Amino acid sequence: MLQLKQGNSKSFWPALCALGLGAVAAYSAVAWFLQIQSISVAPTAVQVAAQTNPSQRSPQAIQSGHVAAALGAPLATEMQSGTSVTASSDHQWTLLGVVAGASGQGSALLSVDGQPPKPFKPGQVVAPGWVLHSVGHRLARLAPEQQSTPTITLELPKAEN
Repeated sequence: MLQLKQGNSKSFWPALCALGLGAVAAYSAVAWFLQIQSISVAPTAVQVAAQTNPSQRSPQAIQSGHVAAALGAPLATEMQSGTSVTASSDHQWTLLGVVAGASGQGSALLSVDGQPPKPFKPGQVVAPGWVLHSVGHRLARLAPEQQSTPTITLELPKAEN
């Protein structure tokens, strides 16, 4: 007959290691299963244009609408309402997105005078004579280059639910 002997050691480390190895094995099995499932879906066909001279390649155009949407800007139809400001100067500012931390560090996606939007960090020159002063939650502040106080505040419209 089999007898179990109770020892004085009450170590839980072997059980903890077995539990950890079991969890890793389960995670690995699920990851492989999901990887195999994603491979079984047929990829979409993408046509590639043949170029005879590789030195004549044009840079791939960046779709600013997709970048703006990734930064939290409203859709293009909603973008016309309340995001652009014409200052007393000759510039028209359009705020398309903001990435800001609690410390005020971050960047803003701005379009100046209808040009394609570009990301700017605080302190960078946005247009001749204007710098991005600071960014906040859903807003960006602009200041003339020689001033330390912002004179223009651009704010993203509230997101519709």
